[in-house]
Amino acid sequence: MYNHIMIRYGEIALKGKNQKDFLNRLIHNIKEQIKTDLDFNPTIEKEMGRLYLLLDGRAPEEFYDSLNHIFGITSYSPARKTGLELEDIKATALEELHGAMASMGLTNCKFRVTVKRAEKKFPITSPEMQQIIAAHMLKNTPGLKADLHNYDVDLLLEIRPEGTFIYTRSFEGLRGLPVGSSGRGVVLLSGGIDSPVAGWLAMKRGVTVEAVHFHSYPYTSEQAKEKVLELAKRMAKYSNRVIVHMVPFTKIQEEIAHYCHDNMRIPIMRRIMVRIAEEIARQRDCLAIFTGDNLGQVASQTMASLVATNEVCELPVYRPLIGFDKQEIVDISLKIDTYDISTQPYEDCCTTFVAKHPVTKPNLNVIKHSELKLAEKIDEMIEEAVRTVEV
Repeated sequence: MYNHIMIRYGEIALKGKNQKDFLNRLIHNIKEQIKTDLDFNPTIEKEMGRLYLLLDGRAPEEFYDSLNHIFGITSYSPARKTGLELEDIKATALEELHGAMASMGLTNCKFRVTVKRAEKKFPITSPEMQQIIAAHMLKNTPGLKADLHNYDVDLLLEIRPEGTFIYTRSFEGLRGLPVGSSGRGVVLLSGGIDSPVAGWLAMKRGVTVEAVHFHSYPYTSEQAKEKVLELAKRMAKYSNRVIVHMVPFTKIQEEIAHYCHDNMRIPIMRRIMVRIAEEIARQRDCLAIFTGDNLGQVASQTMASLVATNEVCELPVYRPLIGFDKQEIVDISLKIDTYDISTQPYEDCCTTFVAKHPVTKPNLNVIKHSELKLAEKIDEMIEEAVRTVEV
């Protein structure tokens, strides 16, 4: 019977004196995610290079979905823990092998044994231990053959100071850094394919993400708003929670449409969006803004357009997708389960007010001159938008 899930971490192990902080954050995130998903407070033990989730009589499969959504985990394995006595190790290894064969429906099986001896005080070397365990398996398992290269089951033993862990399966984790270990940021969540992926990639680097969405009711529908909230829920699966700031943007867009030339609407609108997002970020102690911009994908994502947007913002604006191919972005959105929501046919505020002939290389001086028509109103409108945000 499995009594542990062995959890491995990769990049965290390269950290120096602050490794403890990263590990504590990872443990916190695992506990929070399992508590949210299963209403269960797990016990997690920390040993050299490993974390152990104690199963307390539960099946390991109950925890897989939670572990699959936590950044910072390299891989994990359901494991049987026993002591350092040879006979106990042999008995537990045999139990694990028979369990693996039964789960795979195998009566004739090719196997190999892999031993990792982290506990150097253990008196038997790894190659010797492999031979001892393999001989015991062959003696007690009909239809079993040893094959180092073409095997059905790899029986792994990790001999560590805290005991011997025996397993046959490993599952890949998301890698990256634990959410919350790299500070806080806001992501401009539009409702399209790109921005949830950008937020997800920010989370992968340890950022606690809050979403800022601009809605233009009645030009955009309530369904469009619900679509964004559903995207945030899908993203929250990877960070346990995502706070969403719904910014009323109708009045600002109407003023832009009234006073500014058609092909200046999008550059000016994006500049105001970034200014609002920056103010929200400062109020929430966030250190950066993340967007789903992808270089050259649309007119508002050319180099000149991005420069024009950045010019109004003091906080760094990060664009995790800047060099991605569109299909690469779609592939990630499918992986993280946001694609089906993102492709629902509810327009966002950008598509509602898009120009017929958007400028691809906006001149910054022209944009500033166009903004002068809003000069007396722009600060007041931004202040009102921030004040009336729905959280």
